[in-house]
Amino acid sequence: MTTSVIQALATGLPCIATIHSAFPDQIIDNKNGFLVNEGDYEALAERILYCMDHSEFWPEYGRYGRELAMEKYDAKSLIDTQVDCYHEIVKSVL
Repeated sequence: MTTSVIQALATGLPCIATIHSAFPDQIIDNKNGFLVNEGDYEALAERILYCMDHSEFWPEYGRYGRELAMEKYDAKSLIDTQVDCYHEIVKSVL
């Protein structure tokens, strides 16, 4: 889980990321931000420019992203996930 994306979503702004790791679980393409293929720098640049030129959609995307961050990634669920991760690490070395 990538907490930096969750924090970014919680700010209420649209996010842009690559299709990698947990990003597709956190960023819903064309709902709270945009996803591009890894290494596709042209697509990334296009999305950045699109966001800069079309700030009118920011409130809707931002609202959806903030709601998702607050509902799905509240403090308790983040802590529980981190504790589970630590338990798995400890089990693997014992």
